Amino acid sequence: MSYGQNQPWGLVAVKTTTGAPWNGQTSPYLIKSGYANNIFKGDLVYLGGDGYIHNLSDLQVANYVTAPAIGVFNGCSFVTNTSTNPIDPASPGRPYWPAGTVTLNGQDATCDIIDDPTVIFNIQSDVGGIPFNAQGATASVAYTYFAGSTTNPTGNFNTGQSSLVLNSGSIATAANLNVRILRFVPVSGNVPLAGGAAIPYNNVEVLIQNHQFVTRPVGL
Repeated sequence: MSYGQNQPWGLVAVKTTTGAPWNGQTSPYLIKSGYANNIFKGDLVYLGGDGYIHNLSDLQVANYVTAPAIGVFNGCSFVTNTSTNPIDPASPGRPYWPAGTVTLNGQDATCDIIDDPTVIFNIQSDVGGIPFNAQGATASVAYTYFAGSTTNPTGNFNTGQSSLVLNSGSIATAANLNVRILRFVPVSGNVPLAGGAAIPYNNVEVLIQNHQFVTRPVGL
């Protein structure tokens, strides 16, 4: 995780609201063969009416900022036809889902989702940064899309890591925004002075505010 630099990693699980470190626990879900959008490690996802996992980005920016999520994507596993990928047809633990992947015999891909609503995540802000008085507020996230797309997000295709950031211009108190800002990550140069200006690309700890498993009150 980089601080003060434009190097987002999406939502990175660090601990729970009890203070215990996140123990790596995830829940298994399915991705439909041929699913059209990338899902990177650290992206917010939702469980669709079809029973499959979808990237929250599917809903486009006008809708995903107030759409409930089931958790955060943490990798997947699937098998492809050897003619499609002769070097690596089966690879457990893939860090991301490549858009449009057709699996062998159309079998569903399995994926790991951090769906525990008590998990706290570290996320980087955009260039606007998060001011001191945003602690306790709610906010939305922001995806970066491929040119010409309004649903298919970009990310790091080498590491599989998300490019999701916290949208500094969205800070409010609405109960239906994506995340709740808890506190600043206590790293030197990351925490703005009380009453001072925001620091570009600073990091905060957040909960998923609009979660499919829980209802949370409005922000402060």
